[in-house]
Amino acid sequence: MLIGNAVHSLDTKGRIVIPAKYRDDFGSTVYALYGVKGCIRLYSYEQFMKHTEKLQGADISKDALRRRVFGSVEQISLDSQGRILLSEKLRNKAGITDKVHMVGMFDWLELWKEENYDEKEEELTAEDEIRLMEQLGLA
Repeated sequence: MLIGNAVHSLDTKGRIVIPAKYRDDFGSTVYALYGVKGCIRLYSYEQFMKHTEKLQGADISKDALRRRVFGSVEQISLDSQGRILLSEKLRNKAGITDKVHMVGMFDWLELWKEENYDEKEEELTAEDEIRLMEQLGLA
């Protein structure tokens, strides 16, 4: 279960440390793709397979969507220090150059350019948050 958040910096080679609290969920490999909302999404093998099953059942132009999704996925190994090398293509798409805000989304991990994450956080109003918490029975 991927929950919580952390902020880390890219090193000069484009690597980022995956915090220890997330590593067990990923094992030795992550599946990375650019998310449509401006972040990089990291999946474990199991979660990636679950999401691909949903894709196979989608009622849209399947070949075009498969090409877009599967063609953009990067399979990345964690090194002995728990780091992954983010490709230049992924970093550029997400605008990540230095600080990376990581957010656990239960089934996947999002990597955000820190400023973009702050903007996304501001989109959720206090009223929206209260309404959602009430709907979930957590208020």
